[in-house]
Amino acid sequence: MKIDRRATLAGMAGLGFITAGNIHGVAFAQSGDDYRDTSLSPARRAKALVALMTLDEVGAQLNCPRAADVMADAKAFEADFPYYQYGIGGVYSASLEAGPEENARAVMALQKEVVSRSRFGIPAFIFEECLAGLLADGATQFPQAISMACAFNPTLVEQAFAATAKEARSRGAQACFSPNIDICTDPRWGRAEETWGEDPYVVSVSARAIVNGLQGARSEYLPADRIATSVKHFAGYGQGIGGRNFAPSHIGPVELQNVILPPFRTAITEAGSVGLMASHGEIDGVPAHADTALLSDLLRDDWGFDGYVVSDWDDVRRIHSLHGVAQDEAEAAIMGLKAGVDLELANNGVYLMLPQLVRDGKLEESYVRRAAERVLAAKFKCGLFDLPWAEPAKAASLARSPKHRALARKMAEESAVLLQNEGDILPLDKGNTKKVLVTGPNAASVHLGGYSPKPFVGVSVLEGVQALGKKAGFDVVYAPGCRITAGDEGNNEIETDASDESVQADPARNRQLIAEAVEAAQDADVIIMCLGGNEATAREAYFAGDSRGDRDSLDLIGEQNELAAALLELDKKTVSVLIHGRPLSPRYLAENCPAILDTFYPGEEGGHAIASILFGDVNPSGKLPVTIARNVGQLPAFYYQKPTGKFRNYVFSDSTPLYPFGHGLSYTSFECGEPQPSSGSVARGGKVRVNVTVRNTGERAGQEVVQLYIRDEIASRTRPVKQLRGFKKVALDAGESRTVTFELHTDDFGFREADGKLQVEPGRFVLMAGPDSEALKTGSITLT
Repeated sequence: MKIDRRATLAGMAGLGFITAGNIHGVAFAQSGDDYRDTSLSPARRAKALVALMTLDEVGAQLNCPRAADVMADAKAFEADFPYYQYGIGGVYSASLEAGPEENARAVMALQKEVVSRSRFGIPAFIFEECLAGLLADGATQFPQAISMACAFNPTLVEQAFAATAKEARSRGAQACFSPNIDICTDPRWGRAEETWGEDPYVVSVSARAIVNGLQGARSEYLPADRIATSVKHFAGYGQGIGGRNFAPSHIGPVELQNVILPPFRTAITEAGSVGLMASHGEIDGVPAHADTALLSDLLRDDWGFDGYVVSDWDDVRRIHSLHGVAQDEAEAAIMGLKAGVDLELANNGVYLMLPQLVRDGKLEESYVRRAAERVLAAKFKCGLFDLPWAEPAKAASLARSPKHRALARKMAEESAVLLQNEGDILPLDKGNTKKVLVTGPNAASVHLGGYSPKPFVGVSVLEGVQALGKKAGFDVVYAPGCRITAGDEGNNEIETDASDESVQADPARNRQLIAEAVEAAQDADVIIMCLGGNEATAREAYFAGDSRGDRDSLDLIGEQNELAAALLELDKKTVSVLIHGRPLSPRYLAENCPAILDTFYPGEEGGHAIASILFGDVNPSGKLPVTIARNVGQLPAFYYQKPTGKFRNYVFSDSTPLYPFGHGLSYTSFECGEPQPSSGSVARGGKVRVNVTVRNTGERAGQEVVQLYIRDEIASRTRPVKQLRGFKKVALDAGESRTVTFELHTDDFGFREADGKLQVEPGRFVLMAGPDSEALKTGSITLT
């Protein structure tokens, strides 16, 4: 349906009471069902339970504070927040600074406290962060989200998140505030690393894989070793103006339907995500947490979503305190609940007022019961009433198990992107290498990114090269080269909390370190420079205070380019490894360094993976899920521009990117043929197969990602110059060829109007296939 935000917001505060049983199909009449009957659906069990509960009891189910505050002193928490005497909806982040077994036992103790306060023995939802592994001490840490996106391997992604779910569930979590499926077209944003890139198709495929991994195959009840997802941030959060966190999003209704919403539509309608988190931001003057058109009309009426909507931290209050569209906190609570926010993530939240607002006649009780029913249905679906709260022994056996660490290494190997390799300097020859200098601010430390446990545990590049050198018989020396920020001393303790100030490292001290690195390089025959960013330079900028996480530049920070220049002048075999969060614009390196390997944050096994790639044990196969701009002046630089978007160059430079979307080299070479449709035309409602032959023309085995794009030549609306509609990662031996088949439905050639209706128009479409978004061969097909 078409979303009229101004009308929606104008009418929110004055909404009259809606008759029970007529709020998006939810009825609250007492039924004859027994909520303990496991043969019933989660929805029926929840309806039966809510019918037995008092107003205060259902109101308690809508609160989700930090777990630490509840676990520290239950009696004190209840004294501060009397609703706790009736139970609680959930708690956030029960992962302690302790081992997995102790963590699991603490969660069991917490649940015992919670159920003792509920007449019906209702457990709490335990919500954790699972951005790139469980945020908990001892949990396996995979490459950061944007790094995993580079693998273009949804099967591997699903496996990684299935492993994460098993670790989380064994510790007592049944749900998580993941994944982040925002479309990111502005790399200045500090949370760009949490996303899966700029392309709606790639993010949609990734969303399906992540939800399937965390929740398992879609079913009435989740498997015992899986957890519920809360896909976020709904909607448009990654589009904040200026690349700034919390900033408004300027998104037209057609762009919203075709660019921003597809990953959420996939996660909800296809993968069946149990939960969803609303966005911090606003679209067209309506805060997401007060947006009935998004949270109820579109999400529930159009898409059929029957799960819970959780607020982002304290954002219901901010309908009043930040956005200024509610007179006070009470009105903010009413607006958030009526719009469709079921569970408030906050310590001293405004939903604490809801029971009294009902008693005062300012809010109809049916809204409170509607929300509680959704939360409780999810609890039933996730087995909170029927399965063990935690399994300490299993938690200990799963945490960073050999199988999970091997999976983390495999993901890191497949995610690394070889940006350039002039003169085939890579792979390095182990047999002819005598001494290697590993240098740079990211050489000796492990970088995992935001929402990862500290201190960061894993293998640094230095440690990975040292381990390989020990086996191969070459020496490895280390020099810091320079630092990025003050306090970054290679100790895995980079401050990710944006409430703490980021201070650039001292330039004078950095130049001393550069001189020391040049001296250390004199008798080395190979130099590996580990450059990029760190967790103090790309992170979530919080609402409170002068919190900073976004940047107005994409250049390497500080004296890193000076270090590179000094070492490149030595005319030795020199390669760069980029380790960072947000996409960067490494222009100096692109122009001067022959070989660049980009890994983003490569996870706990990153050091081993990088060493294996540099020395040829692994052939790189990653591809960029984003366009790498030459500088911030080119932003936005995403590849699916409209015809008028990129045909003009700048006065002193052109508009081409530094590296295009989908780019990534290999140690071998591939040739992709023209896309060949199974038929020259297809009628609406039909399907067509598109074949692309790919051949390994090099001398070693490797993997290529074959990418298929389309363009609608003539349409009723302007359409992008190209849109990705399929990709497949193919492993080929030297000289081997294979035909890759993509099956497209005619719906894949369409677009959605402002009301969300799919429009598939007849006409000629260009088919494009190749190894990235620019090196493409063409064919065509006609829709009739």
